[in-house]
Amino acid sequence: MTDRAELNYFKGKYGQKYAQEIDDWSAMLLAEVEENFDRMKVAVDQSVDTIDKAAAAIKSSQRPIHFSDKKQAFYYGLAVSLPWSVVAIVSLCLFSWLISTGEEYQERRRIVNAYENAPQYRLLMENGEIVQEDGNNYLKLRLQAKKGDVLIGREYIFDKKSKEMRIPLGRK
Repeated sequence: MTDRAELNYFKGKYGQKYAQEIDDWSAMLLAEVEENFDRMKVAVDQSVDTIDKAAAAIKSSQRPIHFSDKKQAFYYGLAVSLPWSVVAIVSLCLFSWLISTGEEYQERRRIVNAYENAPQYRLLMENGEIVQEDGNNYLKLRLQAKKGDVLIGREYIFDKKSKEMRIPLGRK
């Protein structure tokens, strides 16, 4: 504040408003306060305008939907959420399947690693028939009908000399 006329203006303004005469220092302080208040008011007005514009943008982007009954609202909600629910359920099922098959694979891998000759039983496992009687499982085989090729997993050979039953597992 450099001007004496401005100082007199503020003294007169507050003198008229409050019917009191004020000194020069008080007038300068009041002028400074008013100046700062005006700057803050401009900043607040700009903030309010910005907030109003943002609120208007949000309101314009929203689409209010009105339903005639609860059933219609339910079907709308179902249509909105059903695709995501199906994706989630399918993903969950796929993940569960992958976990379970991974565990089955690990178990089978442990069996094959534990028994060195497990691969030789492959044909027997593929062709053999398991029957269940009285709560027990049996490998069902029949005596070889004629000399020659033996059906692996279906027939056995009985050696009369050693009185042993031989189940063919394949050829090397």
